[in-house]
Amino acid sequence: MPKKILIVDDEPDVRVFLETLLQENGYETRTANDGNEAANIVSDFMPDAITLDIIMPKETGVKFYRHLKKDESLKHIPVIVLSGVTRFKDLFDLDRQAMPKPYAFVEKPIERDDLLDKIKQAVEKPREVES
Repeated sequence: MPKKILIVDDEPDVRVFLETLLQENGYETRTANDGNEAANIVSDFMPDAITLDIIMPKETGVKFYRHLKKDESLKHIPVIVLSGVTRFKDLFDLDRQAMPKPYAFVEKPIERDDLLDKIKQAVEKPREVES
């Protein structure tokens, strides 16, 4: 069975790019426009990893991440944070309120091979943190 990836990003072009890239590389995908939609999908889909944008309407990536890491049945899912604003990596670290760091951070514009490597590592052998 293919590994499942939940893509959470408010930019339609980014969602299409990631969905196409991941499906072409053998992953099953689902997409969400924001943290609220992701929260409604994650428990039923039970992804092997999540790509998560930070700045989104309705519910930010940081808020969704907090929700995810507080849920005993979901907190094991590796999260790869995608952001075009590099300062959010530091803000995310400072504002995480005793939450574990995300599995990895990937800067936008996304370098496809780097992202694929991080996703492969996350779904095959999750580690606590990668920067």
